Formats: sequence, structure tokens, C-alpha cells
Amino acid sequence: KVGVWKRAWAHRVWHASGALSNAQRGRLFEYILLYKDGVMFQIEQATKQCSKITLTEPWDPLDIPLNSTFEDQYSIGGPQEQITVQEWSDRKSARSYETWIGIYTVKDCYPVQETFTKNYSVILSMRFFDIQLGIKDPSVFTPPSTCQTAQAERMSGDCSW
Repeated sequence: KVGVWKRAWAHRVWHASGALSNAQRGRLFEYILLYKDGVMFQIEQATKQCSKITLTEPWDPLDIPLNSTFEDQYSIGGPQEQITVQEWSDRKSARSYETWIGIYTVKDCYPVQETFTKNYSVILSMRFFDIQLGIKDPSVFTPPSTCQTAQAERMSGDCSW
């Protein structure tokens, strides 16, 4: 049985540090992805400098797609504190590798981790924690005022996906 974790909102907020050399310089970016508007804001945390970039990828509902391949079921955690999870992928029998792997809790199908690969390299790995139903503070989807005059190019040194 394939479970689906549904969300009623079409926005995301990501926090990401840059590549190692940029992280050493203390560069940290926030990303606000507004899928309904087809735009992503990249905000440099220290200066609040902002880039406004057109979203080219469709909304990913963070669910287990119907055509997924079941890979494994196991428990994570330790004694007295275990959660059973299932691992799914987009691997097909004719392919020797997958481009997506998702790990979800068996109970309620909450996401634990998603990993995307391309040409055998990880391009994006996301871990989910402190999940809460609903949106406590919708203002997290409001770009700062510096984004009103945002440049149209991605800032260098970010964690591109």
C-alpha cells in the first residue's frame, strides 16, 4: 500500500549553507519558493541581498508516487524509541540505479528523508524533522523588503539544486 502525505499549501521555505568554501566565510542563504507565483527568492542572510528567480521545476508534493518501487522497511532509533519506516525509489527493473529515494514513516506516511541523484551523484538530500501540521506563521513565506528590488540572477556560491 502506498501512503500519501498531503499538504494543502504550495510554498516552501529552505535554509541552506553554501559550499564548504562559502560556509567558511559564513555565507548562509534562505530560499522562499512560491510555487503558485512561479518564483523563488534567494536571500543572503547576513546582508538580506535578494535574487528573484523563475521556478522551472513543478511542485513536488513530497509523497510516494504511485509508480514507486518498494525497497525496504526497517526501524530507526534505539531501544524503546523506534519508528518503522519504508524506503521507496523510482528504480525500475531495467535501470541499475534510481534518481529518487524517499523514506517515510509507516504510520501516517510522514517524510523522513528524500534524496535526488543525477549521473550517480547526489544533487539534493533533504531530511525532515519537527514536522507540524498546518502553518503557525504564514509570514515565513513573505520575502523581506529587500526582495522588492531583487536582482534576476542567482547569487554565486549557493547550494544549487
